[in-house]
Amino acid sequence: MSNLNSTSISQIYIGYEAREHEAFRVCAHSIESFSDIETQVLKSQNIPEYNRNWGEPQSTDFTFTRFWVPYLSKFKGYSIFVDCDFLFLDDPKKLIEYINPDLAVSVAQHPAYNPHTDIKMDGVAQHRSFRKNWASLIVFNNEHPSNKILTPDYLNNHKPGIDFHHFKWLKDEEIGSVPLEWNCLDGYYNLDEPKAIHYTDGGPWFKEYQNTQYSSLWTLTKLGLDSE
Repeated sequence: MSNLNSTSISQIYIGYEAREHEAFRVCAHSIESFSDIETQVLKSQNIPEYNRNWGEPQSTDFTFTRFWVPYLSKFKGYSIFVDCDFLFLDDPKKLIEYINPDLAVSVAQHPAYNPHTDIKMDGVAQHRSFRKNWASLIVFNNEHPSNKILTPDYLNNHKPGIDFHHFKWLKDEEIGSVPLEWNCLDGYYNLDEPKAIHYTDGGPWFKEYQNTQYSSLWTLTKLGLDSE
């Protein structure tokens, strides 16, 4: 695997959810403020082959579309997926510094934790699971042989869907790590220099969550966006 062609991250896919349109806008703006990386809107309706049934636990439109990133990237180079409830404070292209080309994905490997609430910020039931939030930011090595299984047929039909969030298509030793600073869980971590804030329990775009640990950073970014 040492002969991969790409040495940089070419694009970042941001999961889009209509209920969190403001979160998406601010996330995209925060990325563009620090980086020239190409941003892509990830919506199921923009993937003609996508027909996965919503009948299983699924809290957002991008619950499963995130795993289409290698296919959408034509299995070339490196790409990032990120939830829309992130705020970037640095250039996501810097994540390449932590990538081992022999590994299929790299994620912030959060230690096991219990979410503070049973209901997510948008009113959807909270799922407590193995490797919780590991899949909220993923650097995909699109060319890795083990990612070639992520075809439309497999992505649409493999069940249970939670297997994807547990990275069950991979061997454990094919999962790399990036520092927690790049997926700093708001309300759980108190880091001196976070690189990306993840408003996993609730973000300031909902009135009930306007006084969270890092809410002022998000609000300032939105004010800057709205003033442009």
